[in-house]
Amino acid sequence: MEPIDETPENTLPTEAEATATQSPAVKPEEDTSIPVTTNAPPPASSSNPEIDYVAWDAAIVAAITSLPEADLKSRSQQFLSKHPTALSTFRSTLSSTPLAIPLAPFQQHPTFLLRFLLAEWRDEELKQFRTDLSLIISKSLERVIATQKWRSGDDECWKLFQHKDMDDLYDNFTHPEEKEEFIHKWFFQGFYGVDKSGHPVHYELLPSSYHEEYMTPLIIRRILNNEKTLRERVLRYNPPLGTATQEQLSNPKLGVTWILDARKISMWVVPQVYKTMTGMISYSNKYTSAHYPEQGYRAYVVNLGSVLVSLYNVAMKIMPAQTQRTTNCYGGRDVLDEVVDGDLPGMFGKGGHKNVEGLSDDEKRRQWEMGDAGPWVEVEA
Repeated sequence: MEPIDETPENTLPTEAEATATQSPAVKPEEDTSIPVTTNAPPPASSSNPEIDYVAWDAAIVAAITSLPEADLKSRSQQFLSKHPTALSTFRSTLSSTPLAIPLAPFQQHPTFLLRFLLAEWRDEELKQFRTDLSLIISKSLERVIATQKWRSGDDECWKLFQHKDMDDLYDNFTHPEEKEEFIHKWFFQGFYGVDKSGHPVHYELLPSSYHEEYMTPLIIRRILNNEKTLRERVLRYNPPLGTATQEQLSNPKLGVTWILDARKISMWVVPQVYKTMTGMISYSNKYTSAHYPEQGYRAYVVNLGSVLVSLYNVAMKIMPAQTQRTTNCYGGRDVLDEVVDGDLPGMFGKGGHKNVEGLSDDEKRRQWEMGDAGPWVEVEA
């Protein structure tokens, strides 16, 4: 089995792909964006009246198109250098499109629009990049329409989750403390710090058992962490026009870096782990890929051991193509020291191999203070 090549979420297509499907020019295209209609909402959100999103779009594009071609290293940079009117056209199109619920302020963020555009840039069936901007925008629009319908509460999942819509889930999700503690140790997952490229890092300690009754709350936690990334984390790492540096404008950060630690997994527990991960993959294909596109910047699966590396590569084949391209597997954990900026949580650092209890009290406090804790977590001041 060939190993999965690591191609970060913000990585250029191969030279052959780019030559076959894209124009080599990186000069700005003629502005053919759709004019903003008279009934469109103002570019600044009601809760952020100082933010001019249209000007922010233009500043990002100007910063990117001013870069030398050799410096266009991210997918966002590559896409906007070839389609500099994409953000303005898509924003204008959305402003005149009926949606199940209006776009929230965090959905006005340029990186939110970029997520959906990048998700439709590559035609996965044909294995090539689309060059027709109108087609990309049309398909991206379909995705946003479907996402807003889902967020509004129009899906069977809301009855399962026992919340009426996304805002209700985000604001009101709670879980009995004893179950919270069990889930935290059974399948540890949490954000903590950033990697050396400035992307937030999400850690997971993969479980060695299967518990059907805890799958739904586990899935809800994953959704809520994705949601917090959109509402808070991305906004922290992509400051608005007037505050952002030129480097930040020219290098939008969309996704997060995932660290999946398999130290608890052995050949003896593979059947149980398979059930858990199959459930998570099913959820991922149904919700994350559809409504949180471009969520992953890259992923590292560590402490697998040589045998399980091959098995995990087989399991990855049923994941979305983008996930496959951004994931790499390792028998040990040494790669983490090269990836993470600053201190790792103790349980993922050197010498922490036997620690499966979660974060220390000090680390939990830091996680909460830095805004890395899940939205359902409360810590007394």
